[in-house]
Amino acid sequence: MEIYLSIDGVLRNTIQKFDYHYRDAYLDSEFESENNFEYKIIEPIHNDNLLSSYQFQSSEELEYFLYVEYPIEIFGHAGISYQTTFTDLNKIIYENPEHNFTVVGLNELGKSKPATLFFLSKNGFLGNNIKFIKSKDISEEWNACDVWITDSKEIIDLCPDGKETIKFNTTYNQHFTHKKEISKLTEIKETWLKFLENSTTSISKQLPQDVGQETQ
Repeated sequence: MEIYLSIDGVLRNTIQKFDYHYRDAYLDSEFESENNFEYKIIEPIHNDNLLSSYQFQSSEELEYFLYVEYPIEIFGHAGISYQTTFTDLNKIIYENPEHNFTVVGLNELGKSKPATLFFLSKNGFLGNNIKFIKSKDISEEWNACDVWITDSKEIIDLCPDGKETIKFNTTYNQHFTHKKEISKLTEIKETWLKFLENSTTSISKQLPQDVGQETQ
């Protein structure tokens, strides 16, 4: 079975580090906008739309802040989601060799990718698979994935029939709920994975045999 884990939220507290550098750059310094634009933070902060909480003059300015000015600081040096995140992740991977685990970075550009690789490395990630995708490709990625552990409402909403999502709760995604929620990776119930494993086996048994077998 193919299991995806989102890096942001599930493994990394990216928004906390983003918040720190936004405040340092625009609010706690003597920075002055050329056109008197007011930089400010509007709460509550939601992980699915940073522009609604952190005021930038444009989406391009937000991207410049993320991927040019502070990629290593935000993506490389962000804290982990909770104290034993990677110990728990590595244990799950080791104890479930029958499943294929992939950690997924969403909407990362430029230097944020090597910064994310640094983040995974410094925290001792022992898995084999790392993937970077864009939001527009989420539906296509579901074709290769059976279970997706994520903090993203967008990923959960795009989950097709026959697949499963597990919501990872954070400070920034309390604006929606889901039938299966965890706050630590150790809270994943084995029965959730067994149910999906059985469903996958059942579906494969229902598939027609190839023409060669039918004609014998």
